[in-house]
Amino acid sequence: MTPRLPLPPRQATADSRANVLQGLLIAAIVIGGLYFAQEVLLPLAVAILLSFVLTPPMLFLQRIKVPRVLAVVVVVAVAFSILGGLGWMISHEATNLAGNLPSYRWTLSQKIDLLRETTSESQVLKKASDVLAELETQLNRPTEVEGTQPGTAEVTEDTEEPEPIPVEIRVPEPTGLDLYRSIAGKVLPPLVTAGIILLFVVFILLEREDLRDRIIRLFGGSDLQQATSTMSEAATRLSHYFLRQVLVNAAYGTLIGAELWAIGMPSAVAWGILAMVMRFVPYVGYYIAAALPVFIAAAIDPGWTMVIMVIVLFVVGEFTMGQVVEPLVYGRGTGVTPIAVIVSTVFWTWLWGPLGLIIATPITVCLAVLGRHVEGLRFFDVLLGDRPALSPAESFYRHVLIGDAPNATYCAELALKDQSLLTYLDEVALGGLGIAEQDLARGALGDQQAARIADTVSEILENLDDYEPKRWFSRLRRHLERVGTDSAGNGESADEPETEDTQVVDPKSLAPGWSIDTPILCIGGRNGLDKAAALTLGRALEKRGLKSVVRGPDAVAPGTIESLTDTPAKLVCLSYLGYGAGPVEIRYVVRRLRRILPEGTKILVAYWDGKHEDEAEIRGKLFGVVHADAYASTLHEAVAVCEDAAMGEPLPDEEATRTREASKPADLVRPSA
Repeated sequence: MTPRLPLPPRQATADSRANVLQGLLIAAIVIGGLYFAQEVLLPLAVAILLSFVLTPPMLFLQRIKVPRVLAVVVVVAVAFSILGGLGWMISHEATNLAGNLPSYRWTLSQKIDLLRETTSESQVLKKASDVLAELETQLNRPTEVEGTQPGTAEVTEDTEEPEPIPVEIRVPEPTGLDLYRSIAGKVLPPLVTAGIILLFVVFILLEREDLRDRIIRLFGGSDLQQATSTMSEAATRLSHYFLRQVLVNAAYGTLIGAELWAIGMPSAVAWGILAMVMRFVPYVGYYIAAALPVFIAAAIDPGWTMVIMVIVLFVVGEFTMGQVVEPLVYGRGTGVTPIAVIVSTVFWTWLWGPLGLIIATPITVCLAVLGRHVEGLRFFDVLLGDRPALSPAESFYRHVLIGDAPNATYCAELALKDQSLLTYLDEVALGGLGIAEQDLARGALGDQQAARIADTVSEILENLDDYEPKRWFSRLRRHLERVGTDSAGNGESADEPETEDTQVVDPKSLAPGWSIDTPILCIGGRNGLDKAAALTLGRALEKRGLKSVVRGPDAVAPGTIESLTDTPAKLVCLSYLGYGAGPVEIRYVVRRLRRILPEGTKILVAYWDGKHEDEAEIRGKLFGVVHADAYASTLHEAVAVCEDAAMGEPLPDEEATRTREASKPADLVRPSA
């Protein structure tokens, strides 16, 4: 046998640990910089997001021959006019609402008392009533005299109550400078922030091309064409996504505001704007936007009609927008995982406060899209993107490595809803076993672990033995996708994945000497992983109606190979995960099999190298050395060869092998076509 040259196992070196510490230090510096420089970075982040929203209308104006500067001025002026108008309306409605709050106190108190009486003294309602009563007491309580504190004088029956001492508090008239400071302290900070955002937006839009060139040079590497195309695609996707999101949320807020106004809700404009803004906040924004109107409805309406109507409006509106409108406008997914959205929301809220809460999701989506298209930012896609971090083959290997057959089976069942079993075994199972063979070859995987992997694969195949997926939903989805992308159709059948699993060999078409009970002998050539690959092939053959028997590498060992002399099999399939076996080693196994197999028994070498090379490449690698009757690198090819052999069809390499194997020409006569 060709000796295996194991590669040195991976181990944590001082350099790797230093790299980890360096990465943590850089992350800490970046987070600290984001926190302490938020006065500059927060307006910059808002400006970048606004520039993504304003880019499509600016480009539209440029396409209709509007000068670039004028187009920028127009879109920025319109955008900030809208934002200013929304801010004024919120301030106006909030002032009116604050003035009316005292009048709502009695209605809300009566409603809480009624609920407490009808719910068997609910602790929550009891506490709410007590809080409300305490609030009313505090509002009606006279101001205490300065210099006296409760409990400083002990009152007894013999002590007369002290007479109150009148105290007059005089506040000096504010000077002009004091009045200026008071107004400036409240007005100037928001105006300064708005001015900074305005300047950033203008310059980003004006210098859009120059900024893109600098980003391409910074993150694009040496491939200018690839960097330019990916950056343009990322910017276009982000611009369209954010603009559509703004329009959808604005429509939602307008609808909510109009409906609340129609049912008589005060400050309906403010609630509509709040609903629009809170839709940028994932998961909790909907509840925040609905909670305050529900509270106000309970405070102003003696009954429960308005409360129920408000709840119904928000529930129906959110369901319609989330399940109907949003999928039609910009798809179901944001491109990021739910856990990434939640963590980023908490992170940006902690870092930048309430405004960070609103812009958390747009920032996260922006980073995920850039990570998907820019090589230098790939780690953002891994951390935040909704694409799986591991490929299906890598995920399969992870499960079988720890012996987790139930979860591996569950993942397989999910995959089988969209693809055939043969395709899954070919691309996922054999791909995962190829990764295992790589680890075994370099010494990172022990023999015991390899045996456990083989046992786990066998268990997974047994679990999938009777599984018949229901693919009606996936067929409908593929049909809709095909209709949406190509109205003319591409000629593919929605039932294509089912044809591989349901198609079986007709017993009437079998060659003479073959029957439905004639087994195909599948042998793992070197180790337990090769046997697992043989089990995979055997499972695929059984699905096609061909009986198979699976043996381990001991079947072709020098001391036991003679037991195959009387095998009833008409075809022997040798399975090798190509990383561990070379052509010379396989040749000697094939030569020994030629000596002891019954006449007419053919040999297939399945060389699973994990790269899914085509048949020509595999034949070029093995044909001149191994001298088998047929070769295959994929499960589809191996199953096709087995079906041809069962039906008496000539095998791909049978004629050439016959000329090379002069010792047994009679065994390999090509059947008549």
